[in-house]
Amino acid sequence: MNWTDCTDDGCQIHLGEKQGSGWYPQFTRRVRKPSVAHDHDWRQEMEANPGEDWAAQQQPRQRRARRAHGNLTSWEHYFNDNCKEHRWQKVDAGYYPRQVGEKGTLSKHDGREQKKRKVVRTRLGGEGCEKTVPDVEAMETQISDLRSQLDRAVQIIVAKDYNLEQLDKEKEKLQQAYNRTKQRMHQIRGMLWKEGV
Repeated sequence: MNWTDCTDDGCQIHLGEKQGSGWYPQFTRRVRKPSVAHDHDWRQEMEANPGEDWAAQQQPRQRRARRAHGNLTSWEHYFNDNCKEHRWQKVDAGYYPRQVGEKGTLSKHDGREQKKRKVVRTRLGGEGCEKTVPDVEAMETQISDLRSQLDRAVQIIVAKDYNLEQLDKEKEKLQQAYNRTKQRMHQIRGMLWKEGV
């Protein structure tokens, strides 16, 4: 079943798609045609009270207010890994919940985000504020990762530079060979012209 055909607002299977689009499909009802007896009663009332406004004065049907997504389920029971509302709770916990009670591993991106968010909070006495102290081990691992990326980039640049030098030398050799061939062709053309060929 496609999510556009699902009219159950609490359906966990299609809830993510409905929230992503911002549209919750509703069951369409056919409008009943008024019966002849209803039409006859209406005309009798209108003729009995001729000065009143007989336009339909019904209030539009109020749609039941939707509960917010966060109120429907807690993050431990919401199994969509891409849920934006519960994302940070899952990242802070370090896993994606699964239906069988297992813990799914975080994606690479969310794993990096979790490392960034790990900080130690300590309460300073008397000030009543929080001071954020970075996690030294996490920063050291990030620095070593950056250094290894930089080393790889330097190696690639050196290799490309060497390749460019080799290509320049090849180009010079080809240019010299082309010039020698051009001079020899010019000499041969001159000799043929002198001979009258």
